[in-house]
Amino acid sequence: MMKLDTWVEQIRDCYENRKHDQVDCIECLILNAPDDIWGPEITETQSQALSYWLDGCLRIYLNSRYNAPERAYQYLQLAYSKLQQVVCEPRSELALKDWCMKRLQHLAVLSLEFCNQQTHANWQIKSHQLIEAHVHFMAAQSWNEPRNDDQGYVSRH
Repeated sequence: MMKLDTWVEQIRDCYENRKHDQVDCIECLILNAPDDIWGPEITETQSQALSYWLDGCLRIYLNSRYNAPERAYQYLQLAYSKLQQVVCEPRSELALKDWCMKRLQHLAVLSLEFCNQQTHANWQIKSHQLIEAHVHFMAAQSWNEPRNDDQGYVSRH
């Protein structure tokens, strides 16, 4: 498995120097991302890597949404599931969980919009399943509920 700093250098290189095959380069890196991206601690390199990783998933989605809708949807769901995994990890830092929860909300909306733009009935089923799953996940996390965080005071997110 590649080291985190090497991975960040390679994906940065894809963004800066590869125009004609950028999505192919990014896809390879997305699918071979090091485990350090997912925390549980936040470092400068980890933060950059996670941002690049999510942006890479979204670039693949945008590149595929018209000519390969299943592939596009799969990358939205890959991003959603990986961020869910970070949120569910008890050792993840609170700030990392918060960052992921905010992106999960955006990914859910983007996924729903995408499903609703498709014409086949299966996409409408996926849309309803997405809503159900997202509502259950958010309720299970009680993210918008007051709670005691690591500093001992009650906060609202």
